[in-house]
Amino acid sequence: MEKLESVSSGYQDPEQRKKSTNSLSEYEFKSDLKVFSDHNGFRRGELHTIIGTKGSGKSTWSKTILSELAYQEKGVLLYVSEERKNKYLSSLNNFFAFSKLSEASIKNYLENIVVLGELDSKISKEEELFSEMRMLIVEAKLDILIFDNFTTSFLSELPINDQSRILRRFKFLADDLNIPVVLFFHTGKLKNTSGLDGDNVRGSATAINIGSYNYVIAQHKDGVELRNFIFTEKARYHNKANKNMYEITYSPSAGIFTKCVDFYIESFQCLVSGKDKSTKGFK
Repeated sequence: MEKLESVSSGYQDPEQRKKSTNSLSEYEFKSDLKVFSDHNGFRRGELHTIIGTKGSGKSTWSKTILSELAYQEKGVLLYVSEERKNKYLSSLNNFFAFSKLSEASIKNYLENIVVLGELDSKISKEEELFSEMRMLIVEAKLDILIFDNFTTSFLSELPINDQSRILRRFKFLADDLNIPVVLFFHTGKLKNTSGLDGDNVRGSATAINIGSYNYVIAQHKDGVELRNFIFTEKARYHNKANKNMYEITYSPSAGIFTKCVDFYIESFQCLVSGKDKSTKGFK
């Protein structure tokens, strides 16, 4: 009987065990934000999801991540579904210009980002899209795929069963090309915003279920102050980072998030419910 490639025994030899263990402590995609550095950044071969309601800061998160990757000169494939490429990239370019870098340095950093815009292309078929993404990643030797965002892409218009299958294709793509894949999603409107329920994603929740690292983002208006939070709903291989809450500082001049500190989830729940404003909630 022919042995199936996906079937093996449960045994790992010493070299395989060492390789598997060491892969969890590698820190290739570095981040100054604690929410990511707590599990050593994005992980090759894994699916990461960032989930939030409309207007909760997903594009800002995308541009924050892109700015960190650009500084590290990582090759990025960025897929943009709801804005023209030039509009989307303007704030990112302005951030680097704000940093008072030379134009040559800005060009050097941002040329590592390859952009595929849904509104700028004629791609409207699943097979075309995955073929184009694979080709760009392989030929340009890119390190990571950021897809912003699935909910507003043409893929989300397909039936739920098709969406589920496609989301598994993103997981297979990450594993096959040994890159991190970061998918952004809208959730529906939450009746209880203190719950931070990532399962409330619009459309198929397959990516949330099979993703190894899931983050739920939220904003809360505290008086006149708009506060930003992120919750690590799942960190499959890193217990330290699992179920952790953080408050994020937004820099209006830079247009990205610049600081991340631990925050008690219980304090966040009290904050959004209006029950307790006596604590800042920091750990």
